[in-house]
Amino acid sequence: MGKRLQVYQTDGITVTFDPNVCLHSGVCLRTLPDVFDVQRQRWIRPELAAPDAVAAAVRKCPSGALQYHLSATEAATPEPTGVGEGSWVRVLPAGPLVLEGPVVITEADGTLVRKEGPVALCRCGGSGTKPYCDGTHTRIGFVG
Repeated sequence: MGKRLQVYQTDGITVTFDPNVCLHSGVCLRTLPDVFDVQRQRWIRPELAAPDAVAAAVRKCPSGALQYHLSATEAATPEPTGVGEGSWVRVLPAGPLVLEGPVVITEADGTLVRKEGPVALCRCGGSGTKPYCDGTHTRIGFVG
């Protein structure tokens, strides 16, 4: 059984974190260190920045482990949709396959998972959260 989804909510934005698909790249920590700080017990504090700044940081998450939903008042401003419509795949050197755009993943047990942002899939075969990448490729020296 996987780890539970973490939810962090303010009046302007709700941020979710799925530890089962996190790459541990640290992009969130470097992008908005006041909001994302693993040294705190409650490591995500979206109330410490404007909702649009938090949303921008979450959109940089390479694995899709971080997601957000703006409140009705914040969502009135259209969000960037990325490059065009549809989906595409990026191969990270010595790392995972990153699916961008709206995707549907059929997991081994047949569960359909819909994702709107990036999703990192294991390419090294060593992930403990297959089909998702958990960063094991770094530890085992994968060079695919």
